[in-house]
Amino acid sequence: MAEQAVGLSFDDGPVENTLRILEVLDRHAVKAAFFCIGENIKTNPEIFKEIIKRGHIVGNHTYSHSKFLGIFSRDGWLSEIKRCDEIAKDIAGVKMELFRPPFGILNPKTKRALKITGHKVIGWSIRPYDAITGSEDLILKRITKNIEKGDLILLHDNMDKTVAILEQLLVILKEQNFGVVRPDELFDINAYT
Repeated sequence: MAEQAVGLSFDDGPVENTLRILEVLDRHAVKAAFFCIGENIKTNPEIFKEIIKRGHIVGNHTYSHSKFLGIFSRDGWLSEIKRCDEIAKDIAGVKMELFRPPFGILNPKTKRALKITGHKVIGWSIRPYDAITGSEDLILKRITKNIEKGDLILLHDNMDKTVAILEQLLVILKEQNFGVVRPDELFDINAYT
């Protein structure tokens, strides 16, 4: 692993734009983590399998990414997590061990559900608010301003602008002597059970 390593992660796919992101990652020989929504896996099974085929890892990002997750019961969270896992297993044969809560919501009900499922929660240390910010330059500045080894960057693969941001970001990271490794390697954890 590179001495100054950081990790890349993408939320909310797989979608058509994910394929463009995979191409950029391939050109730079970089591997990442994709936290996938179950509904999107079901809609785009070939893209989901392509992520794995190209050597990236996938994690659970719930089945629906509902804006009401914050008020879900433990059983509601449990259903969301299990449904996403079942689709991933059916489509690609993987049992995802990593979980990223939508909106970063990690309340007692979520924790109780995760205690039952056994998933490891993976957050982020750099969140550039790319889903709500229009300026690519501002997003890049938010990522690179105080970046340090061990950081995990959060981007969204369902945003068209992510392709251009990623292309520029990978060049900047290389110029600053940062290596990029898969988050499971960065944190020395297993992505699958």
